[in-house]
Amino acid sequence: MDLLTFLIAITLLGFAIQLGEVWIVFGATLILVLSSKDLKGSFLMIFSVIVIYFINYVGMKEYWIFAIFGLLILAYLLGLGKEEAAPADPYAGLLGGMGGDGMGMMG
Repeated sequence: MDLLTFLIAITLLGFAIQLGEVWIVFGATLILVLSSKDLKGSFLMIFSVIVIYFINYVGMKEYWIFAIFGLLILAYLLGLGKEEAAPADPYAGLLGGMGGDGMGMMG
């Protein structure tokens, strides 16, 4: 899960929590946790839902944007936004499979 997906997910979960749609929150959290590739992303998503519920039910609804920024910073510090390295080209370039001359069997 990259940072943009995480931001969209916690924003939509925050809206669902504010509207009182608990089944959307649990369903979306379950889907996001099960589809997450790493354990840090799963724990961070569950922690985010707990934080947003806390902010909503304590009465600090006007501070939810600070919580989202804090969760994004926490996700970045935990390394959630790191991109995977691209695999090396096994043919050593675009013309590597044709012997390097680019003509193939025609030349």
